[in-house]
Formats: sequence, C-alpha cells, structure tokens
Amino acid sequence: MLSRRYILKGAVALLTVTPALTACATGPASNRTQTQSLAEPIAFSAWLDTDAGYAFYPTDKLDIQVPSAPELNRQAVVGQDGRISLPMAGQVMAAHKSVPQLEADIARAYAPYLRNPAVNVLPTDTPMRVIVGGEVKNGGWIDMSGDMDALQAVMAAGGFTPAARRKEVVIIRRGPSGQAMRRVINLQNVIDGRSGELFAIRRNDIIFVPRSNIAEAGVWVQQHVNDLIPSGIMTYLLYNSN
Repeated sequence: MLSRRYILKGAVALLTVTPALTACATGPASNRTQTQSLAEPIAFSAWLDTDAGYAFYPTDKLDIQVPSAPELNRQAVVGQDGRISLPMAGQVMAAHKSVPQLEADIARAYAPYLRNPAVNVLPTDTPMRVIVGGEVKNGGWIDMSGDMDALQAVMAAGGFTPAARRKEVVIIRRGPSGQAMRRVINLQNVIDGRSGELFAIRRNDIIFVPRSNIAEAGVWVQQHVNDLIPSGIMTYLLYNSN
C-alpha cells in the first residue's frame, strides 16, 4: 500500500502542473525537465497475469436488493471516491470490491438495523473502456468493442505519432492487491509480423506510448490522466485506497 506521503505529493504535483491531453514529452526540453521534476514517482508493484476477476469501479451502476426490507431496494452509482451511499447505513466502499465482497459489506452495514440483512448486488451498467495516451494521435478514453488487444486500442486512438517508441509501450493496470502494476510490451514486432505480444487488455487499463523512455509513464499518468478521469478516480486506479 502506498503511503499517505506519496499520495499527497502526487496531489500537489497535479495542482502544480497545467493539465493537458498531449504527451508530457512534447514542448521544449527545458520545460519537460522542469515538469517531470514536479511529479512523485508511482511505486509500481510486480506484474501478475492472474485475472483478479470482476470488480466495481467508479461510475459503475448497480442494483441493490434487500429481500427482508424491499423499501431499501435501489440503484446506486459508485462515486468518484469509490463509495456508494445507502439509506440508514451511510457510505460503503464499493471500488475494487467483487460482487460477493460488496454484498457482505452492505449486509454488515445494515446489520444494526435489520434482523435479516442479506443483500443481493447486481451490476447494471459497467462501461468497458481503457485510456490510451502519450504518442498517439487522439488519446483519451477508448471504448472496448468486445475483446481488444493493446495494438487495437492504439489504432482506435488514431495510431502512433512519428515520435512514438513502439517497442516500449507501457501497460498500467490495477493489480489484485489494489496497487498499480506496470508492464512494457513491444508492439513494433507485432506490426512487422514478427513474434510479439498482442496483449489482451482489460477494463480501465492505461496504455501509454512514450516518446523517449518508459519512465515517462508515471509522470504522464500523474499529470494528464486527471483530465480524463474525474478527480479522485485517478487515485483509486493507481493507489490501494481502502
């Protein structure tokens, strides 16, 4: 889990740097050096290929059913801070929780008020999107039309710019532990028809195409992803905030 010091310093960096949707590598070299020095590096955890399974994310919609108290049935939206609001029980953290975990947490929240607090949670609207940024022509949120690999996501973002380092494309994903993981893949091999990684992407992955080196990924995420995701969700995606 990332310390509060890292999160606060990251927040200060976001307030200090002027947001933009272009890659942090653009502009004069002196400006790039000054900008990069403002950001606190993200402490990436080791990459795991294990599928962590379905988990709720901010902006997801869900149905909450309480069989013993139908008046408490309702639709809820996972807020920017990762929480949902419940009558009587107040706020419950939903982000990064599986359906059974969230059902158990809501049942515990209702336990002081209900004799039988059993709860059913049904996801109803879960946007299937990823973020593509860096040296691509039209970075931002990209809708996933079914299964999608990293190269398809880049092409959906308008393709590479001439300055793109296609051999060092960075994938950032929230891991099973809740902390951000980073992996570097070579898409130039795929384009050339040689052995390479098509690399299946998952909902809310961040695909970053650097200009100079992979170290730009953490800086770019801290400076620019907040333009694409409402304030608070970026911290949820990158840090283990329970």
